[in-house]
Amino acid sequence: MPARLQTLGHLRLLDEGGNDIVFPEKALLIVCYLHARGLTDMPRADAASLFWDDTNTAAAYASLRQTVSRIQKRQRELGRTYLAFTDATIALGPEPVESDVAQVREDAGLDRLAGLLTEDFLKHVRPVNRALANWIGLQRAAHMALLRRALIEETAGGGAASRHARSAAALRLLEANPDDEEVRTVLTGRPAAPAALMTLQPAARILVPEEAAVVQPRQNPPRVVLLPPVTAFASRMAARFSEALIEDVTIGLCALRSISIIAPHTAAQISLQADRAATYERHKISYILETRLRDEGDGHTLFVQLIFFGSDEVIWAERFPLSAEGLARSRQMIAHQIAGAIATEIERNELVRGDYERDADAYRSFLIGQGQLKNLDLRDIRRARKSFREALQLSAGFAPALGGLARSYFLEWLVTARNDRELLDMAEQYAQDTIRTDDRLPSGYRELGVVKLYARQFDESAAYLDRAEALSPHYANVIASYADTLVQASRPDIGLRKIEHAIELNPLPPDEYFWTAAGASYSLGLYRQALDYIARMKDRTAADRLSAASWSMLGDVKKARHFIRRTYAVHPDFDLDAWMAIVPFKEEWQRQHYYEGLKKAGF
Repeated sequence: MPARLQTLGHLRLLDEGGNDIVFPEKALLIVCYLHARGLTDMPRADAASLFWDDTNTAAAYASLRQTVSRIQKRQRELGRTYLAFTDATIALGPEPVESDVAQVREDAGLDRLAGLLTEDFLKHVRPVNRALANWIGLQRAAHMALLRRALIEETAGGGAASRHARSAAALRLLEANPDDEEVRTVLTGRPAAPAALMTLQPAARILVPEEAAVVQPRQNPPRVVLLPPVTAFASRMAARFSEALIEDVTIGLCALRSISIIAPHTAAQISLQADRAATYERHKISYILETRLRDEGDGHTLFVQLIFFGSDEVIWAERFPLSAEGLARSRQMIAHQIAGAIATEIERNELVRGDYERDADAYRSFLIGQGQLKNLDLRDIRRARKSFREALQLSAGFAPALGGLARSYFLEWLVTARNDRELLDMAEQYAQDTIRTDDRLPSGYRELGVVKLYARQFDESAAYLDRAEALSPHYANVIASYADTLVQASRPDIGLRKIEHAIELNPLPPDEYFWTAAGASYSLGLYRQALDYIARMKDRTAADRLSAASWSMLGDVKKARHFIRRTYAVHPDFDLDAWMAIVPFKEEWQRQHYYEGLKKAGF
């Protein structure tokens, strides 16, 4: 069997068994170019100018000679000749190679084209010059034009292509060009909805005409990705149902011109990435829909949440109970409800979130800071503060960055455990600045509520956090902070339920979620559970004191002493009585309970 050259998506050369053949990327590009052009050879001069620096001919030829030497050495090692060289030309060698791009032809048919063109041509290749970039761009445009023509002709002629191929092709084309109304009509079977009004059903308060009118058609509509459902332990029937449901929702949302939908194949690839946040930023994704299918006795529950990436905020969440016999019957209804809720919530969110997109560089600095704040490490906290300041230098009065600064000062106060009042004062100042700049953002109220908690103003803290939760009832970070306030206000049972809900909304949360849950568990006498939560933290250093207290209450002094040593290694001047004086427990029983554990541990 011949080797296979994959050019759609990753550029790879595969052997008969589908395994990668390690080969220089420039060599693969040359093979790709020859196959795509239908050529058997090309002049060396053309290769030098196309694949190397076209502004420096001497350097390009030198790079070409070095690459030719590497290719020849690698071919000798493989015992195969994919490229042959003369003084003037580069030609395809005698070794047979099949290429996916050769299958992208006018007579391929929609089923075949839809299956092939799920990824861009040479998607991950970074062109070194304009000539190569232009050629790659022309190939991609030609592929999309071919796919579009096949879809339109298939639809007009009532061809035999599958429903899946038609929807996959249409979604792929709309991902590349959200303004293609003819393709949108083919996909949905109805004219596109007007850009100013996205709501499909009254899942929440419907926007009144006056509100809808202020939303103008956008040059770059927000991009939405619907991730494949997580279906651990669920039955295959329920898994198929949830997958089909996401497809239905995706197609339904494509009727809306004011959002751009990521095609399902791309969404599936995104779901596999280790660093999703970086992937969302790279693809300029504003909203993420996550779904999880869970076993619930004899039936299943579908948990759905819509996340605004700009603030890592859950702006809508819902559970849908499913019965085994009612899956097919309820699919259309649930798809309609989810699509309507997404449309409504994104529209509402966009009315108050313009700050995030007015300055792309400021937004990027803010996102970097947000990522750094997920670690309870002093260096990361200070790096985040620097990123937030950079965002404010680029866009003065950028409210999300002001909220980030408030958070950074509070976390430094918490991690250093020195009761530095100046840090809390700075956190309070920036929280108030956030509210003054934009009183619709929950982050300002959240940070002010947290500061009031550690100032022992429990009622004010609860009031500010209640306001934050009212502004964004599914915002996991706000719920987590509210939970912390309840724990410190000597209501650990309610606080534990609230933090468990926050973890459900944000299954991969920052460490402070688990720290709050551990503190609530300790106060309830659930010492093993407290240690289990601490074990889920990426950096457990901040919880060393709580670990020591939990092990001592379980009677394991040896393990408790281990965490005492770790505490003093990080904070050599730690003083138990000084620390207990600043821990903001409202009622004395809770303070004495914690103090007892720490004293038993050996502090």
